Amino acid sequence: MNEIDLSSALSLAEKINNRELSAVAAVEACLESIRKTEDLNNFITVCEHEALEAAKRVDSDIKNGKRFLLAGVPIAVKDNIRTKGIKTTCASELLSDFVPDYDAEVILRLKAAGAVIIGKTNMDEFAFGSANEYSAYGVVKNAYDRTRVAGGSSGGSANAVSAVLPLSIGTDTGGSVRQPAAFCGVVGLKPTFGAIDGRGVIGLCPSMEQVGTFSNSCDDAAILFSVLSGRTPHNLDGKINGKTIGIAKEFLQAEMTEAVRNALSLAAERLEEKGAKVVEVSVPSFAFGLATYHVLSSAEAVNSFQGIIKERPQTELLGGEVKRRMLSGAVVLSGDNYDNLYIKAAKVRTVITRDYECALSSCDALLCPTTASAATKIGEVTDPQKGHRSDSFLAPVSLAGLPAVSVPFGADNSLPLGVQIIGKRNAEYEILNIGKALSAM
Repeated sequence: MNEIDLSSALSLAEKINNRELSAVAAVEACLESIRKTEDLNNFITVCEHEALEAAKRVDSDIKNGKRFLLAGVPIAVKDNIRTKGIKTTCASELLSDFVPDYDAEVILRLKAAGAVIIGKTNMDEFAFGSANEYSAYGVVKNAYDRTRVAGGSSGGSANAVSAVLPLSIGTDTGGSVRQPAAFCGVVGLKPTFGAIDGRGVIGLCPSMEQVGTFSNSCDDAAILFSVLSGRTPHNLDGKINGKTIGIAKEFLQAEMTEAVRNALSLAAERLEEKGAKVVEVSVPSFAFGLATYHVLSSAEAVNSFQGIIKERPQTELLGGEVKRRMLSGAVVLSGDNYDNLYIKAAKVRTVITRDYECALSSCDALLCPTTASAATKIGEVTDPQKGHRSDSFLAPVSLAGLPAVSVPFGADNSLPLGVQIIGKRNAEYEILNIGKALSAM
């Protein structure tokens, strides 16, 4: 069991389709690895029985001549995505006993592709957080350094891939896939807003929230994206000769550690070595992205949360960060603040979207850091606002609804760093191809 390589979804699926390896054996190896890394606290629920039964069905179908894109590949699912018959808690005591009676659309698509749901991953409660420290089930510990955070809110999903899994899925509203991907040294894709059907996701920001993917390679990200989106699979060749990559001068003026700045510079050099042209562009509204995001997302969350509270009114079970965000949203929507904050933020969002699209009109993609630093120590960021500032490169992309991928690149004292590639609408395969070129030595 220990000799089974779980790092590549494509390789694993090929072996299982060719009956060189059984889905049951792959799932058993994965479960063993999860048990060995329990101290990371990646999972809220491990679906051992369900996963083994699903693997048996995949093996039977393959024996009868079927083939699957993700045959027998174990995949973890963020615990705000509904799974039929399996607890979906959103990492909150409020939903500790909630068992959905239907699967989210993305779960149906994964099952149809032969993937095996291995468990539900830890997260910040109701996706409010950027370190996976705000969970009723405890903090997620980074697989690279157990004294560090894994990032959030999809920290369990990112860290599970870093530690044991070929694939997982999460949700990204203001960076909740890309940031933990950078902290955990994996590939994290946030698709174009609306590219993946969000039905069945317990989301709080309907104008921004998007299901995203975690993987160990851009190739695996591409096949998982094709399954979730229904698009035709696309083989990446990693060739970027003639491509133009923009770096906004505003990105370079932003606060970041020396290690992150060096990684960005080296990434630009690597792309040029691969045949791309790197040019300076401008995103004038970049500095307003984070504040705009927090105004709009907190307001949307208040409205979305009302339905949950009607069904589950025990608000004393909610954690402090959820209550704080709800209070912030209520303030935004109250009295004159609605015009002074919410309406103004909505107008700024239009400007941000225009600026990013304008920058992309002169190049094929944009390059910037994913985060301003490597993963922080657990408990180090006691002021949530300081934690939010780490999302300055992430939130504006969500406001604009554009696709972006965080690719591991560089390190800071053995802690992984990531660079972010931002693309035009529906250009997921193109940015993943650039990511593949960046990853290739």
